[in-house]
Amino acid sequence: MKRIKFLLCLLTTGMCFIFISFVKPDKPTIYLVGDSTVAGGWGKLMYRYFDTTKVSIQNRAVSGTSSRTFYTGVFHDPSLVKNGMWKPIVKQLKRGDVVFIQFGHNDDSPVNDTLRARGSLRGTGDDSTVLQNHFTKSKEVVHTYGWYLSRMVDEAKAKGATVVICSPVPKDKWKDGKIDRVNESYGKWGKEVAEKKAALFLDLNNIIGDRYQGQGQEATAKYFINDHVHPTTEGAQAGALTVVDFIKNSNLKIKDYLTQ
Repeated sequence: MKRIKFLLCLLTTGMCFIFISFVKPDKPTIYLVGDSTVAGGWGKLMYRYFDTTKVSIQNRAVSGTSSRTFYTGVFHDPSLVKNGMWKPIVKQLKRGDVVFIQFGHNDDSPVNDTLRARGSLRGTGDDSTVLQNHFTKSKEVVHTYGWYLSRMVDEAKAKGATVVICSPVPKDKWKDGKIDRVNESYGKWGKEVAEKKAALFLDLNNIIGDRYQGQGQEATAKYFINDHVHPTTEGAQAGALTVVDFIKNSNLKIKDYLTQ
């Protein structure tokens, strides 16, 4: 009762106390999600271009994954993924974080085989198929590439994060003097999901592809190792700078933390 009377006294005399918190909020985190072309490609160099005292760079990409296996966490080599893939990221996400997602290189693999069982169905629809997963020894419902991307976008946005869907970086594959594109498949589907889910879209396939096309097939070889898929350090840097340029010209808050 004495406490109540004291508070009433403060109110009636017009006295006011303002409590100000000087606790600094956690710095934002940039999560990089994808396959080997992110894990050992442009994703491994992103830290070079940011002030990491103000923003954290988490390269969570895993070589050999597809949108399906990254989302489900079912991987052909569990020793390479000890703590899961997508689910741990969702648990850690907070408002202000940014998630870059790039898949497609491995999504066109077989949907059901004894090697990796990582392929997703083509397109963005609600199609699905039920199979007996070789690794889990149990049934799995496999969905489309767009379905998995959509789930990731929805779950990340629900935590207050911003999502950037990236089309796959181009491979060193040419036909009739033109570098191969995925404009009618994974690039197209990624863009459709981004538009439907109000996510950002970064067309790495065409932006980098245009650059390589301009340089020509012979000059482009320096950006790839002998398998014509995975990048050299020079190729990884070309990809990283493309992502940085996108951030620099965007409305993303993280551009304030770029160092160059």
